[in-house]
Amino acid sequence: MCASTSCKALNKEVRMHNYQTILVAVDFSPDSEKAIARGKQLAEIYQAELMLLHLVEEPTYPVFEDISLSGASGIWIPEIADAMIDAAKSRLYALAEENGVAEERCEVFSGFSKVDIAERADELNVDLIVMGRHGHSFLEKLIGSTTTSVLNHAQCDVLTVSK
Repeated sequence: MCASTSCKALNKEVRMHNYQTILVAVDFSPDSEKAIARGKQLAEIYQAELMLLHLVEEPTYPVFEDISLSGASGIWIPEIADAMIDAAKSRLYALAEENGVAEERCEVFSGFSKVDIAERADELNVDLIVMGRHGHSFLEKLIGSTTTSVLNHAQCDVLTVSK
């Protein structure tokens, strides 16, 4: 616990940000469940609107991973893509219901997470993105994780929630 004077100072500092719209990027991992909990907590503190977003990653050819970062896609069959988006919506809506988030405050779309999460947050005028910190595969260590990319490209604050 902290002394009351320092807690008051911290509380004042925290409220200065005045977040109005908080977006939680969800990938259905345990880390994203923690991110939702943190997003809810912050939305209550700031009396902010809470949104959940899931991005269905468009496939890329692993050999051309560097090309995929620039937006070139692999094989993307519309029927399969639609099925993946529908399945993701069902999962996201269930998570939203569990956490008291209205379905209309949820969004699922397809794209490239390394750029499209930050771009969508900007389009929605989001003040804070909350996301889990994970994805430490060998490839991600070489080219950078989604979280790192969002941190580098977002126009708003980004909070990463660790394990």
